[in-house]
Order: sequence, then structure tokens, then C-alpha cells
Amino acid sequence: MTHSLNPLLSTQFRIPFHLIKAEHVESGIREALAGALVALVVPASAHAESKSLQLAKVVLDTETAPIEARVKGGTLCVFPSNIELPKEKKTQDFERYDRLVSEKLGKSEVAVVSDSGDLFAAESDDKGDILLGAVMAPTAMNLCSSVKGFKGTIDVKVEWQFYDRASSKVVETIVTEGSGTLAKFSASGFDEMWDAAFLDALGKVQAAGVIDRVLDAGPV
Repeated sequence: MTHSLNPLLSTQFRIPFHLIKAEHVESGIREALAGALVALVVPASAHAESKSLQLAKVVLDTETAPIEARVKGGTLCVFPSNIELPKEKKTQDFERYDRLVSEKLGKSEVAVVSDSGDLFAAESDDKGDILLGAVMAPTAMNLCSSVKGFKGTIDVKVEWQFYDRASSKVVETIVTEGSGTLAKFSASGFDEMWDAAFLDALGKVQAAGVIDRVLDAGPV
């Protein structure tokens, strides 16, 4: 008995009970179960969830392309001087950047795995499918320092690498630039400018569609 002839399988809002006969029941249940099994098996790829992203490491690189920070003094920002930054490659505070990435990408519903708020992260098996690494280098620093703190502008260039844990390889690399500006003095002004530059560079990665592409990609 075909679907169209079995009133038990009617797609109408009101099921035509007055048309259902005994012979419709067994065939109807059999066909309904078969359809359910096909729905579970066939579209598995269509229902595959996007991969999750987790920050792995952020490295500050002032060695590859050394720069001098231009710093002015006092509330009037006078007496400019140039300060050479130490040449080094140094891993940065993970929790600081983990929070920045989670807050930035979480607003756009990216599946981000964050360890910064997990007291037992080291014991957890909850790891991101894609690991994100960043090598960040300042390209310009124009600052004003006073007893009130810092203000000014910090520009950075960031190389982002996306590592797929399943295939054990880097699947995407992109370089973006970011800028952080603070118009008023702040005791935490240097960190505020630095964080803003980092987030600006991260936002450009997202705007380029790289994050969505990497997380939605199938097996590599």
C-alpha cells in the first residue's frame, strides 16, 4: 500500500480517522519507522555540528622586526623620546587572551572552549577541535605617559594559525593588523590599548570569514 493511499500517513493537519482501516495500521507503522531510520542515517553530514575553537598560545615577537616605542611625558605630552623594546619571543599570559577571545567570538555564537574560568581545566577532556595560535608583533607605539597613566595608540601585526587536532596539522594561516587607541589617560591604559589592538586584529580574521570556514570544514 503506497503512502498516498494510507490515510494513517496523511500530512494533513486533521488526520482522516474515518478513512483508517485495520489493514492501514501495520503498513503505516512499517513505513513510518523506515522513514525515521532513513532520516537518522542519510543526512548525518547535513546535521554535523560545527567544530569548536580553543586558544592554545599567544606569543609576543619583538625580535623578528624590532621597533622603538615613541613616548612623550607629562599631561601635556611633551619631551618625546624613543624607547627600544627588548628583543625577545615570549609566551603571553594565557588567561588574559583566553578571556579576550572567548568574549569576542562568543558574542557571535562561535563555539569557543575556554579554560580561563575552569579550575580543573587540566583534568578535563573538553578540548577544542581547532586550536588557535597567535604570534603578535607591535608595529608602532605612540604613547604619552603621566602620573595618570598612559594614552595613545598601539598598532600590531598578528599571524594566526589554526591547528586541526583530528588531522594533526595547521589548516589555515592568516596575518591581520590591529590598532588600539586610548584618548584619555588611564592607569591601565597600556594594557587597554594592547588588548584593543589584539581584538581589532582578531575581528578582521572573523570578518574575512576564516573562522567560519575553518570550523565548518569537514575532515581534512
